[in-house]
Amino acid sequence: MWNYVIPHFEQFLSELDLSPSDRADAESKANRVARSLFVEYYPDQVFDPACYAIVGSYGKGTAAKPRTDVDLIFVLPASEFHRINALAGNKQSQLLQEVKDTLLGTYPNTDIRGDGPVVKVPFSSYYFEVCPVFRLQDNSFINAHTKGGGRWGYTHPAQELQWIRDVDGAALGKATHLVKMLKAWKRECNVEIRSVCLEVLATVFVNQWEFRDKTIFYYDWMVRDFFAFMLGHGTGGWAKPAGISERIPFGECWQTKANSAYARALKACDYEYKDEGFAASSEWRKVFGNQFQLDWAHSLLVAGIGA
Repeated sequence: MWNYVIPHFEQFLSELDLSPSDRADAESKANRVARSLFVEYYPDQVFDPACYAIVGSYGKGTAAKPRTDVDLIFVLPASEFHRINALAGNKQSQLLQEVKDTLLGTYPNTDIRGDGPVVKVPFSSYYFEVCPVFRLQDNSFINAHTKGGGRWGYTHPAQELQWIRDVDGAALGKATHLVKMLKAWKRECNVEIRSVCLEVLATVFVNQWEFRDKTIFYYDWMVRDFFAFMLGHGTGGWAKPAGISERIPFGECWQTKANSAYARALKACDYEYKDEGFAASSEWRKVFGNQFQLDWAHSLLVAGIGA
């Protein structure tokens, strides 16, 4: 019984992992973007790598193939906050325009544009979202929101990272693994829910799951139990990352697809129990797409080939 669970999910996770070259490419581009801004905002100083950080899914280690957007924060000097805050009108929009113009000086042939609190820089391999920030004493940051006349907001990448690390530490990395798998589900089934909501749900679920200290042998049950947990929240709920006051709405368009995923996970778990590996992987593919590999070896044995 359950002879295919481990190879199924080991293979699936390996398919989701970014390659070393993918990561090196993202890090190289992030460094170039940061250096471009450093020259503008820290004139006559030696480049300090502490002026920027890759955050979001890349920073937390939850990014999965295919390549996704890269979120980068660039820390501006405190003196710049006082200068920007003294401007008339939508000062936040003016800050983003400055950052955009600086980056255009380095990448004149790139379609760079401001959008909300970020400046979007579409490279051929990655889409960068650059967020200029000001550091606070608690290691959180102020960022610029341009809508509604402009306002200052807050972002807490260090707290978000520590939360998922703490849960992973007690759960053998299951929070990160589940987030990656759910991103494949979101993409394959076109699920209308923000990735940050899936991340929060997955982390909360794993933290209280009764089998969180077990091995990958339990990953079929983890997927099944997560969708049951997700459906228990219903529509109209909200996500709240640890240590963060902002509530992020789940939306109301995902429940039908979560119901379908749960039903397929139930079938797949039953097939896994019966060692019907090809049938199980076929059901998982309906949830996660073709990054979940079909169990061809088992299908050949069922057909009597190679027995």
